[in-house]
Amino acid sequence: MTNTPRFANIALMEKEEIISDDTSKRGKVYELSFIFVPLLAEEVVPVKFSELKNIISDSGGQFIVEELPRLINLAYVMEKTISNKNHKFNTGYFGWVKFEIGDEGVENIAKKLKFNDDILRCLLIKTVRENTLAPKKNIVRERGSRKSFDRAAHKEESVPMDKEQVDKEIEKLVV
Repeated sequence: MTNTPRFANIALMEKEEIISDDTSKRGKVYELSFIFVPLLAEEVVPVKFSELKNIISDSGGQFIVEELPRLINLAYVMEKTISNKNHKFNTGYFGWVKFEIGDEGVENIAKKLKFNDDILRCLLIKTVRENTLAPKKNIVRERGSRKSFDRAAHKEESVPMDKEQVDKEIEKLVV
């Protein structure tokens, strides 16, 4: 006959509304990974990266973490049309940035990246705020801890097989 449970539910609902309002104001976390064309001079790459970050910040994004683009070998040849000419690339400047933004800002970023001639490929995904990179493990091996395998020393000598002995072993297994 007490009203305590009813008031507890109201307090719980108010708390849930506050939490949901807080997450909607903060936005969602996205990661943009990209490959700049290798036609860019190395000293121009940081400038292009800052231009890319300006697109994100102008759209309302707040940066969490980033990695500056660095020249890498691509797994396969990629093709891009620049100024009505097809170019094939097997290297590119790979970088990424993780940021937080609302839904409207993501659409704006995607539109601007679609027609950027400096970007060979890009991928914009929804992710989590936490660091998802696995730390590199340093493997320390003591000298002499790894045994070398000498094939010549471990080569088995061929022993002539006795057909009767083999037949007896097969019969044991069958029964």
